[in-house]
Amino acid sequence: MKRKSFVQYCRMLLVTLTFVSISAICSAPTIGYRNKMDNFRRLYEYVQRRHFESEFSRFIKDLGLSESGNNWQSINRIGCFGEWQFAEKTLHHLGHKNITVRKFKADPSIFPPGLQMKALKSLIKMNLIYLRDYEHFVGDTIRGVVITKSGMIAASHLGGPRSLKLFLNSKGRINKQDVLGTSMADYLRKFSYYDLDSFNGFTL
Repeated sequence: MKRKSFVQYCRMLLVTLTFVSISAICSAPTIGYRNKMDNFRRLYEYVQRRHFESEFSRFIKDLGLSESGNNWQSINRIGCFGEWQFAEKTLHHLGHKNITVRKFKADPSIFPPGLQMKALKSLIKMNLIYLRDYEHFVGDTIRGVVITKSGMIAASHLGGPRSLKLFLNSKGRINKQDVLGTSMADYLRKFSYYDLDSFNGFTL
């Protein structure tokens, strides 16, 4: 199954599970109409939440694989570290001012997996705030890449939201790369197949 069809399959499954359950919810004669609709709403929100959690988990695992091979103790040649290769200045901006690459080299336990996950979620939320006026690009095709929300999250993680804005505003003419030669377009394409469109509707 191709990645793109997998997302379509998940969406179809979400809708199918929800509507198949309507009959069970609405068949109880002793439950009033309002209660039936409340039950339906709760069921729909539950199924939607589980689908989002599954997609987000798949996304961050694959992002970590691309960044570090899912090695939470990894340090690259320019000093980014952790499973998702955080820059020291990024961590300080997120409020983790006591964590430095020098301290991490000496003792990785100062930045354990749980704290790394917390920092990643904070960074994603922050980047989405910076990109809130750019969501209208979702669905456009630039340099042969379909722009998706998941691709935008990944690309902004790679090079920052400013580099992504330059890519989008220039229609792909400004396609910045990291030190390893991975570009905005590369990450927009690689991470375009995750259903994170409902990201803002959930609290991580």
